[in-house]
Amino acid sequence: MRILMSALFWRILLSSLLVVAVLGFGLVRANEAHEELEKQFERLVQHDLKLADDAEQLLRLMVDLETGKRGYLLTGERAFLAPYEQARKELEGLLTEAQVVAESGMEDERVASFGRLVRDWIENVSEPQIRAREKGLVPDPAAADEGKTRTDEMRAILADLRRHAIDDADAREQAAFQSAAASQRATRTVLLLAIFIALGSGAWIARDIAGTTGQLEEALEATGRLEPLRPMPLRRDELGAVAHSLSKMNALLLDKDSSLRATLAERERALADLTRANADLAVRDAHARAYAEFVGELKTLDVGALATGGLQTLVRLADAQVGAVYLLDDADRLVPVRATAADGRAMEHHAFSAGGLPRSVMERREPVFLEADCLGDARPELDLGVGTAPLRWVLAHPIALDSEGAGAIVLGGIHRPAESAADLVRDAARQLAVALHNAWTHDRLREKSVALAEQGERLARANKVRTQFLASMSHELRTPLSAILGFADLLLTSPKEQLSPRARESIERIKRNGDNLLALINDVLDLAKAESGRVEIRLAPVSLGQLARACVAEVESLRSGKEIKLSVTADGAPMETVTDAQRVRQILLNLLSNAIKFTDAGDVELTVRATEAEVRLAVRDTGIGIPAHMMKELFQEFHQLEAGDGRRYVGTGVGLALSRRLARALGGEIEVVSRERAGSTFTLVLPRAAPQPESSPPAAGAQAGVLS
Repeated sequence: MRILMSALFWRILLSSLLVVAVLGFGLVRANEAHEELEKQFERLVQHDLKLADDAEQLLRLMVDLETGKRGYLLTGERAFLAPYEQARKELEGLLTEAQVVAESGMEDERVASFGRLVRDWIENVSEPQIRAREKGLVPDPAAADEGKTRTDEMRAILADLRRHAIDDADAREQAAFQSAAASQRATRTVLLLAIFIALGSGAWIARDIAGTTGQLEEALEATGRLEPLRPMPLRRDELGAVAHSLSKMNALLLDKDSSLRATLAERERALADLTRANADLAVRDAHARAYAEFVGELKTLDVGALATGGLQTLVRLADAQVGAVYLLDDADRLVPVRATAADGRAMEHHAFSAGGLPRSVMERREPVFLEADCLGDARPELDLGVGTAPLRWVLAHPIALDSEGAGAIVLGGIHRPAESAADLVRDAARQLAVALHNAWTHDRLREKSVALAEQGERLARANKVRTQFLASMSHELRTPLSAILGFADLLLTSPKEQLSPRARESIERIKRNGDNLLALINDVLDLAKAESGRVEIRLAPVSLGQLARACVAEVESLRSGKEIKLSVTADGAPMETVTDAQRVRQILLNLLSNAIKFTDAGDVELTVRATEAEVRLAVRDTGIGIPAHMMKELFQEFHQLEAGDGRRYVGTGVGLALSRRLARALGGEIEVVSRERAGSTFTLVLPRAAPQPESSPPAAGAQAGVLS
């Protein structure tokens, strides 16, 4: 009877019954989900998959019927009728089986429709054709077409029936898996809930008993020390009665002691507050004076002066015995520029080595404060003359701004800074780091500006010499080459020269190669003029559609030996503009010849499109394309897609660079879109209005002009 009267007993019993109820509910739900899952899979196997398999077999029998009939009609061999007869025997049984499996509605209607069609096809199409072939008659083409139409209709019915069955099977399978997953989640949830309830109730009961017992123990100890008790819990069980008795006893003991202690404590508290306030005021005043002097020393941009004076003041503020300033040199090496230590051997410790803590702090851009337990067993010790003392703290602060690191400041001491001075030391280290970074950056920028100015002068002189050399060499080469071509023309056209076929062929080859070389020299000369800003532009009204067709006709011979379709596409809008026809022709010939050169077979198309503001002439090919990593270097002088002695395509890499310079001289641009092994499209974009010279605008009403 005593157990039944206990509140703790009933609390534990009710918690256990709640866990059992939750588990029972979970078992019932899991059993229902399992039965539903069995029904879903039974339906999936016995209906959906069976119907899909019957449709597949009917489709196979139809193929056997059609193949056997067609083979016999073509060859007259009776052997081809064997699969045909076998398919007819199996057809009715399979149709009956499919009709049984199919549900009423769309499924059985399609099975019945297929049965009617296949029987009608056998009786009215297939059998008459076979009998006619046995008699030696030629099959009627109209009957063959009708048979094909019916077989296509039957295939469509079977394919639709099979697809419907597979879709139902997939949907039912997905629903079954979802149901299984939901059941699994529900079971898992119920089990977890039961576990949580069991653990929660057990923990609650244990915590309740242990907490109350601990409070009683603390109350006994406090009573022994004549201390007041904290509020005891109000309970209606055995523990509550003990707590009530203990509270009454403690109150009687403390009643007389409290009045005596109150007066003494008040007096001691007032004295401690006054002493602490005086000490804090003195320390704060000393720190403020030292910090003001420190900030005044940070106004210079001299790295040496900042490192020396700032470090000394910072060491005094922090009451440190070791300090060092590290900065990056010209080779980006972290080197000490100023250090101070009561014992120089402390600088050999890894916390003060350039590759240790200073490098780590600079790279992470975050200050680090390490106490004695973080410095390891081999802490640096300072020789103070009368003995040694180990370092008890190290502060490292990065000299950095945003993502640019310049160095680090490291401090160390044998006495940990007071809490009131810690924030002041960190702020002073940050101020010194900012000042050092500004001075270091100022020195770096000054050195880099001098180096960049010298390098720019050298590059300008080298570019001028190169341009002059290209122009001079082009003139020197073109003069004798023109004479050679003139003599070759004279030999070929003179009626007095009796040349043999072999000699004539050799001279023609000399002339062709000379023309190619002369075109190359002209391109190099034009490139040199473009680089020096002396490109001659003669403006005049130009019909770009006619010019595009003329350029395509001019490169017609280049596709000899290749399976290339060369075409021009131009819209119906007027495409008259004021530009330099010769320069536009030069650009288009370069783009067209490149497209033909890099296309072995396919299409090369020149498309002309015009708007109110511009005209776009696009050369598209289906050639080898341009790799993505080479697009940035595409318009550089003397740059080619292939390099080395084994390249397949000849050229010097001048054409595209010259074409872009000429396009920009005309006020336009060349755009390129390409993908490797999928062809390229180079688009010349020209303004509808003529480009204006920079020096002075052309006279009003002028029809042509020259820009250079």
